[in-house]
Amino acid sequence: MLRIKIIAMGRLTEKPYMEMASEFAKRISKTYRLEVAEPKPVRLPDDPSPAEISKALAKEAELIRAEIPARSAVVAMCVEGKAMSSEQLSAYLSELSLSGTGQVCFIIGSSYGLDRDLKKEAALRLSVSPMTFPHELFRVMLLEQIYRAGEIASGGKYHK
Repeated sequence: MLRIKIIAMGRLTEKPYMEMASEFAKRISKTYRLEVAEPKPVRLPDDPSPAEISKALAKEAELIRAEIPARSAVVAMCVEGKAMSSEQLSAYLSELSLSGTGQVCFIIGSSYGLDRDLKKEAALRLSVSPMTFPHELFRVMLLEQIYRAGEIASGGKYHK
């Protein structure tokens, strides 16, 4: 069974998102082993300079790297990444599982995104949309897509 780890900067705080995330995590557990890590984002002033943002993202990248198990495929979630359909994501996860990759880590940055070098290190940079979403909603959307990918791979009825 493929292990999936979501490394998301910051915790879910709003009850509706927490409930949806919990429900999708329960559903995902039938197809994948899911783990979630929530490193604390670096605090920035209200109007940070580009240098302050860059320094914070570099510190957050180190927190994220500390959460990535050895020999994991890393998927950086970023707006400039590759767009995939649900079927393509399912095929990607299936290929990783068949290739012997034991774990996939999806990384979600803080409100300023992800460190440039961390994105370069990822096996895949993935975008779900050129639009911007609140972090809590985005995490639920990612969980739903992981669940959908598993349903597609197993021939389930959820995906139509």
